[in-house]
Amino acid sequence: MANITDFTEKQFEDRLEKNVERLTKNRLAVESPTAFLLGGQPGSGKTSLRSAISEETQGNVVIIDNDTFKQQHPNFDELVKLYEKGW
Repeated sequence: MANITDFTEKQFEDRLEKNVERLTKNRLAVESPTAFLLGGQPGSGKTSLRSAISEETQGNVVIIDNDTFKQQHPNFDELVKLYEKGW
């Protein structure tokens, strides 16, 4: 890899396939899916909203959390060392 931040197409496709499989396992297709995009500072209530959404949908929800996905970068540990703040 030319740069520590690089993520090859193959690496991306492998992780995408595994994530889609994991995130959609035991989920039911719905006619009109709804998306909820949550953002905010720590302590702003994102986790509480996520719990309420999960309860409202009887757990038939796909949660995509940046904190989980960024750890899947092939050079995550090196990136954390390089950019310690914000990771």
